[in-house]
Amino acid sequence: MTAGSEQTIMFEGAEIHLPLFLDHQSTTPLAPEVRDTLFQTYEQPGNQDSLTHAFGHAARQTVQKAKRHIAALISAHADEIIFTSGATEANNLALFGLVTPPYAGKQVITTPIEHSSILSPLKEMEKQGLTVTFAAVDGQGRVSLTDLESKISGQTALVTIQSANNEIGTIQPLSRIAALCAAHGVPFHTDAVQAAATEKIDASLPGLTALSLSAHKLYGPQGIGALFIRRGTSLSPTLFGGDQQNSRRPGTLPTALIAGFGTAAKLAHQNRDHDHHSLASLAQRLRDILIQNPHVDVRFNGDPDNRLPGCLSLTFGRIEAEDLILEMPELAISTGSACLSSSGGPSHVLTAIGLSPEEAGRTVRIGLGRYVTETECAFAASIIVAAYERLLKTQ
Repeated sequence: MTAGSEQTIMFEGAEIHLPLFLDHQSTTPLAPEVRDTLFQTYEQPGNQDSLTHAFGHAARQTVQKAKRHIAALISAHADEIIFTSGATEANNLALFGLVTPPYAGKQVITTPIEHSSILSPLKEMEKQGLTVTFAAVDGQGRVSLTDLESKISGQTALVTIQSANNEIGTIQPLSRIAALCAAHGVPFHTDAVQAAATEKIDASLPGLTALSLSAHKLYGPQGIGALFIRRGTSLSPTLFGGDQQNSRRPGTLPTALIAGFGTAAKLAHQNRDHDHHSLASLAQRLRDILIQNPHVDVRFNGDPDNRLPGCLSLTFGRIEAEDLILEMPELAISTGSACLSSSGGPSHVLTAIGLSPEEAGRTVRIGLGRYVTETECAFAASIIVAAYERLLKTQ
C-alpha cells in the first residue's frame, strides 16, 4: 500500500512495501474484488428509483443484491437494511430515530468507552432533557451486566453498547446484553462497525433492535454504511426531502458504493473464520516478539480473550506514543481513534479502563488486516523494538 512515495525493502527474504499500513481499525484497504465491483458499476448509469427504463431496473437489482449480502453477514432480512452515508450517520439515525422528543423523563444507557458518534449525539440530546446513564466497564473494557441491569428503569428508552471497541479491541457479550434488554422490554442498539469483519454478528438475537455497519471497516468503500432496524420497529427519520427507503432515510442511493459494500459483505461472510484465525496468529507473533525482548517495557490493554484478533493497544514505559510514532516512518499506526486523533486530550477509552493520562499518552494502537503477512508483522515488531531502544538512549 502506498502513501506518498513508496519504498520497497527486503526483510527475511521477502519484499516489504513501505510505509506499511497497520491502522485497520481506522479504515481498511479496498478488497480487489470490491474495486472491480465499483468500476463495473460506475460504468452503468442508473437510479434505482427511476423505473421507467432498464437502467433504473438494473440499479435496483444491484441495490437489492447488495442488501441480501449485507443482511446475510449479520443474519438479518434484506428489508431490515437502511443505507446511510456511513456508521456515524447510522448511529445518529438509531439514536434520534428510536428516541424521539420530548426527552424529559427518558433515559438512554450506554458505556463510557463508546465511539464519539454515539457519545456526541447523546450529549446533544442531553442538552434537550435526555438523561444519559453510563454502565460501568472493568479494567479490560467489558461492561458490567449487573450494573447495566441495575440502571434499567421504566424511563429507559434505549440501551446502546458497542459490539467491540475500536481502540482496545474488547468484545462485549452481545447475546447476554440483548437477552437482558429483552427481559426488560427495552430496545437495544449496537455499533457493530469494528466487529463485523471478523466476528459472527447475529441481528436475529431476541432483544436486538438496531445495529450499525460501515463498509470501509470491512474492506469496502468509504462513504457508505447501513443501519439494521428490526421489522416492525418504529423509526423516525432525521433527514427529509424524498421517499427513498420508505422515507426513513431519503436521498438518491449511491448504487456503486452500495454494490461495493455488498461485495465486501459477501467476502467478509465467506472469509470471516479464516480472517479471524489468521489475524489472531499474526497478533500473537507480534506480541511474542515485543514481550520477549528484555529491553522493551510494554503492556497490552483490553480483554486478552474476548477481543478483536487484529486490534492491539500497547502502553509503553517511559516513551511517549507520539515520539515513538515519529521515530517509525516505516509504519502507519495510530495513538487511538482516528475520529479523536486531533482532540489533544487523553483517550476517553483508556482513562475509562483505568489508565492515567500519562499512561494514555504512552499508548499506541496497531490494527492488523486481511492482507498483512507474517513477515510484515515480524518486520513491524523489529521496527518498534529498534525505535523504542533509540528513544530510550536519548533520555
